[in-house]
Amino acid sequence: MPIDFVNLIKGRVTQTLLMALFERGGYRVTRLGIEELFDEVKHLDLQQYIDLNLPLQLRRLPDLLVVDLDMTTAFLVEVKYRRHFDDAVARALHDELDEQRRDWPQANAALMVSQPMVSGGSFHQDFIRVIAPNQTALLTDSTLSPADKWEQFHHIQRVFKGFNNQKYIIDVQQSADKLTTALKDLANL
Repeated sequence: MPIDFVNLIKGRVTQTLLMALFERGGYRVTRLGIEELFDEVKHLDLQQYIDLNLPLQLRRLPDLLVVDLDMTTAFLVEVKYRRHFDDAVARALHDELDEQRRDWPQANAALMVSQPMVSGGSFHQDFIRVIAPNQTALLTDSTLSPADKWEQFHHIQRVFKGFNNQKYIIDVQQSADKLTTALKDLANL
């Protein structure tokens, strides 16, 4: 069975939203991922995909390559969309990220949700968190509530220092918070 159409749309939309945010923040962004390198895999059923015998490293390639404007620092970023964040989502994300980080240990994961952890949240920081490579284990930490886990993960500007400039504060922050509307709407698909 090919990739579910609705999930394909949600994945593309969240990647595009995050790419736009990075670009407004002064970063250069390129899509990676097996679906970008070999578009036809989206049309294969699971057995056909397995029969391709692609190397695991290629199948687990993160979604984005993000580079700062002066081309001195590069990041690999896996983009994950979930309707909400709870213990079940955290466990599933742990398994996915743990597997990917065996091949790409330096990759960050950008988690984007439709329902913010903060009641009435309206800022993009309420809808997006970065799970750094050393934070994977937090996803299965049974001593933390989902809200506590969410708070342990980083705001995007903490990991991507290029956002910590006057242009971001004035321009990007105002427009970036509009992306929360798009994230909320994804829950309706």
